[in-house]
Amino acid sequence: MSSKSLLESILSALSNEVRAEVLKLISMEGPLSFTTIMEKLDMNPKTDAGKFGYHLRMLNEAELIKSDESSGKYYLTLLGQDVANFIYGVEDAVRRKKGDMLVRTSSLTIEPFERKKIVDALMREASVPRKLAESISKEAEDRLKKLQVRYLTAALIREFINTILLEKGLEEYRHALTRLGQPVYDVTTTIKNTAFRDYPSPEKVHMLAGDAVLEEYTLLKVLPRTIADAHLCGAIHLNNANYWSLRPADIHHDLRPFLDGALPVDGTGLAMPTHSRPKSFTGALYTVNSLLRSTSAMVSNSQSIGFFNIFLAPFIKNMDDDAVESAIRDFLYDMNGCLMVSGNADIAINAELEVPSFLEDVKAVGPDGKSDKYSDYYDESLRLLRLFLDVMSEPDGSSKPLTRPTLFLKVRKRSLVTDKASACFESAYKLAERWGSVYFINQMLPWQHSNVFYNSDLSRIDSEWKDWESGTMRVGSLDNITLNLPRIAYDANGDDDRMMERLRELLELSREALSIKKQILEERMHIDRLLPLYREEYEGNNYFRLNDSPGIISYVGLPEAVKYHTGLDLSDSNDALKLATRIVDTMNGYTRQMLPSTRLLTSSITFEPSAQRLTQLDIASGYLKSKDAQIYTEHSNLPLTTAIPLRKRLNIEGLFHQKTKGGHLFDIRLAEPFPTYEVLSNNTKRIMETAAIGLFTFTRDYSYCARCRNVTYGLHAKCPKCGYDGNRIVLYTKTYGRIKPSKIWSTNEREFALNTQRFTL
Repeated sequence: MSSKSLLESILSALSNEVRAEVLKLISMEGPLSFTTIMEKLDMNPKTDAGKFGYHLRMLNEAELIKSDESSGKYYLTLLGQDVANFIYGVEDAVRRKKGDMLVRTSSLTIEPFERKKIVDALMREASVPRKLAESISKEAEDRLKKLQVRYLTAALIREFINTILLEKGLEEYRHALTRLGQPVYDVTTTIKNTAFRDYPSPEKVHMLAGDAVLEEYTLLKVLPRTIADAHLCGAIHLNNANYWSLRPADIHHDLRPFLDGALPVDGTGLAMPTHSRPKSFTGALYTVNSLLRSTSAMVSNSQSIGFFNIFLAPFIKNMDDDAVESAIRDFLYDMNGCLMVSGNADIAINAELEVPSFLEDVKAVGPDGKSDKYSDYYDESLRLLRLFLDVMSEPDGSSKPLTRPTLFLKVRKRSLVTDKASACFESAYKLAERWGSVYFINQMLPWQHSNVFYNSDLSRIDSEWKDWESGTMRVGSLDNITLNLPRIAYDANGDDDRMMERLRELLELSREALSIKKQILEERMHIDRLLPLYREEYEGNNYFRLNDSPGIISYVGLPEAVKYHTGLDLSDSNDALKLATRIVDTMNGYTRQMLPSTRLLTSSITFEPSAQRLTQLDIASGYLKSKDAQIYTEHSNLPLTTAIPLRKRLNIEGLFHQKTKGGHLFDIRLAEPFPTYEVLSNNTKRIMETAAIGLFTFTRDYSYCARCRNVTYGLHAKCPKCGYDGNRIVLYTKTYGRIKPSKIWSTNEREFALNTQRFTL
């Protein structure tokens, strides 16, 4: 067909409205069948089929559409797509001529502009009175008409409305109408930089983008302006702001209802398969992993299993060691693989070296239900613990360590002197010597009470609140507010009374934020049903004991605050030490004043590294003059880069551990050559018996070469075995109390890993 004839055919085809609508419809929705096109154009297949067939032949002869023989569907040719675009352009020109505007909506549709929708949005979202809403909408319409753009967007219209609200001094209405989201540049940056974050993946990009929106939501909608502003200016740090309105920070599980078949691991029994009551050790471990997997999205930080070896001891009776080890190995690999996929929550295991007195006569849950007492399985519990420690000491198939779970070993007085626990201690010291992946809980200290649990985020909870069960099991940390102590010192300017007054003001602000968090979780559990397991009833209560779960108030920069206020170093001056203890005593005293209605705990541990952010905000605000100022101290009460003798550190840190019952850690970072497990054993006993340290760990640095699969102790940029020095060298150490590979270190974690003090025992 000649060009002239083709042009005549196209113009003839476009002379009919039905044929133009067919082109637009296929352009918008893709290939469609004969019947589908008729239905979407509200034509009757019985009476209009012949006429409609004529229209399609006209379009086909004009080479605007073609039919796919295999599917029978009609699709646009390249010429047809150009013509369809031309039709849209003509229609837009007509609309502009008539003064009509089109809006690309947030629900991804294109609709004619309607001023009434602005009025409705102002009244619905910001509670603007109708008369005022009408006035604002008319002004917005006048301004938008002057733009002469092809498409308006819902976001652009909202920006215009917010501008008008600001011009009229209606900031509260503007605040309520703010749109949440990220600029295009920020989303692009997230995509490009995720490879430098922990365990990159497309899902990680999606999660980070969503985190940014939910953090905005928390600061704009959930919390009062006073709290949000305190966070934004750096007086406090709101940990887990991205998850604040959705879930608690962590949980301490009770395995018994799941091992007994009384509760499904997902709460409803609909989402995941589960044993009604496991009949074997393998089945019991599957139940534990299913529980951890289903709950990983219901916490921000971590989840822990208490009395792990005691509650599972009945399931290994009559099993030989090889079978138990094989099941444990599969359990650990499955757990670590699950964490790599979900990425949400670390896992802690709290293990016992003896059956505590309060558990001795409790009926044991085993393969045959509740029969014997847990005291009857003392030997099995120690055997299970020893084998678990031995498997944790093994490298994986690539010679790397298993860095999860975080293993907390509870040491009570009887276990330290009995011969029965000696094999477990030996395995624990060998694990500490090889990977450093065991933490020792000093349960002999009176302020640790009858039971205490720690979680992977290093939060702590004990039985002082109620008892060993309702005070520590099926509870978790609501979340964590961190106080910027140096900022308090700067504001006080040497005035002790002003310093304590400002400290109490921020404590009250933190209490209010944590109270709001508790109310939010109540709503998420019982109204929104987002946390199904937590709301399930067990023994007369919800599985998650929300009212028994504490909020945690922590701090950073204690030595820097004291140094600014007194001019003295905390490690060298009794006056400085007195001020430091007074600060923490004030925090601890405030939290105890809230009892018994509100459970608050003081902590020296932050749930996420926050010192760098707070330091930079203080520099930007002019509180700190030097851009090279050292980052505030966190996760410790003494500067970690200053050389202080180990015994002195132990004595000073011990003063604060009993005051920080929401979390603490003494990290004994050791230099090479690393001491033998016998030396670790002697030092563990010495610390237990002479220092008031509640939780401590030995950290060993090591380097892994993925090229030759060689592990070398110490931090090396080059593999001593094969000489490789590229990006497949991975360094391992504890950063802020948790083992992390260098591939996922942040800038301040790298500073922490490389420059904190090492000791020689």
